[in-house]
Amino acid sequence: MRGQECLRDVKEKSVEKRQVVIIGAGFAGLTAGALLAKKGFKVLVLEEANVPGGRARVIEKDGFLLEYGVHSYRYAEKSSAHKVMTELGLTPEWLREGHKNWLIRGKDLYPIPGGQEKLGEDVKKYFHRAEISRVKDAIEKLITQSPEKCYHKSLADFAGDLLKDEKARVMLRLIGLQVMEPDPMKVSAGELIVHLRRAFEAGVGSAQLKGSSKIFIDRLVSAILESGGEIKYSCKALAVMIDKGAVKLVDTNMGEIEPEVLLYTAPLTYFFQLAGRENFNEKWVKKVKRIEPVSGVAIDFALREKVTDIKGWLIEPDSGILGKFPSNLDLGLCPAGKQLSSWVIIIPPEKIFDPEEVRSGIHQIRSQIKKIFPEFFALVEWERILALPIIDGVALTHKQSILDRPGIEVPGVENLFLAGDCVAVQGASGEIAVGSGIKASEKIADYIGGRLL
Repeated sequence: MRGQECLRDVKEKSVEKRQVVIIGAGFAGLTAGALLAKKGFKVLVLEEANVPGGRARVIEKDGFLLEYGVHSYRYAEKSSAHKVMTELGLTPEWLREGHKNWLIRGKDLYPIPGGQEKLGEDVKKYFHRAEISRVKDAIEKLITQSPEKCYHKSLADFAGDLLKDEKARVMLRLIGLQVMEPDPMKVSAGELIVHLRRAFEAGVGSAQLKGSSKIFIDRLVSAILESGGEIKYSCKALAVMIDKGAVKLVDTNMGEIEPEVLLYTAPLTYFFQLAGRENFNEKWVKKVKRIEPVSGVAIDFALREKVTDIKGWLIEPDSGILGKFPSNLDLGLCPAGKQLSSWVIIIPPEKIFDPEEVRSGIHQIRSQIKKIFPEFFALVEWERILALPIIDGVALTHKQSILDRPGIEVPGVENLFLAGDCVAVQGASGEIAVGSGIKASEKIADYIGGRLL
């Protein structure tokens, strides 16, 4: 068993005892920590970085507020984030992204069907009424299906002859990109059904949080600290020691901690480096190890002048490029008269560590922007480039739907729980992360309560 020797070595050492230890101060860890602290549990959050937020952290530079890559929230007032913020006494303001979204074709932009704004007769159209009607009929039929019966099927399984039509294929890729998987042959039909139903109920598929994710992160941190919890920054977990079906010790660069409960919320990619796969049954190990994230390159641009008034997304579905101007919705994201523009291109996870692939992705983003906005780069004050091995913790394909991902409880280890954006919780992206934090807090509270009975 991994850690047995370490356990013997530290027997004589002073070990810090804690009730709930959480590895990771991203959305999932902070959400669970805030809700547990509010219920009176003693929480300690360990964060390797020197700031909270994980892949949702926000930086400020020269008056610009930058998310960690292109970022949106699903479902606005119907989102898990809204539920948590209101429970913690915050009234969030959502800036809905239901304005016109635009399809990129070379240097031209075409309105994507489905936006809230009515289009004037002078607006160029890429899709014709017959194509829109055929895809709309297929999607309406799809969302009447049971998600449970469709998780292991792809959108292509329901598309039929639509895949033979070029423009219909483009529309299907746009639909898949709503959950960050544009390939109709890969995206889980069941996951799409759940997302589309929730988007319809919410009246919006995605939204910006006014003031950026900093508003949410700061409130979660405050809730933990106000209730007597603690967050240790620059604290790296080195090993998780398991014996007789329970976590006994967490070794960190700041010392050893003995937790009553451990919640792991960091990327599952690194989990077995800490805990060792020999502590878990092989079926569960395989489920964890086959999870593949969404990867890509993101670029943020600080512009000295405004380039466009576009408030929706700009999408090139064939190359997986998405862009937007977040400051057009939220003027507080940049100094007056200036503009923030954020772009991302999806790159397969197996290629994100290849410098040539990253350079190619950067070049594609730049080339596409220049075609649409020829004056853009003359107005750039500075830019930030991020090669992101993990944009979303899981790509919602038919091979890793909610049925295929690990749950919050870990089989065979009674006091170990998981949360994050790749566990078996409904949603996409940050919605999974926050939702899993809520569910993890409930299961941990039940577990500790049960031990006290």
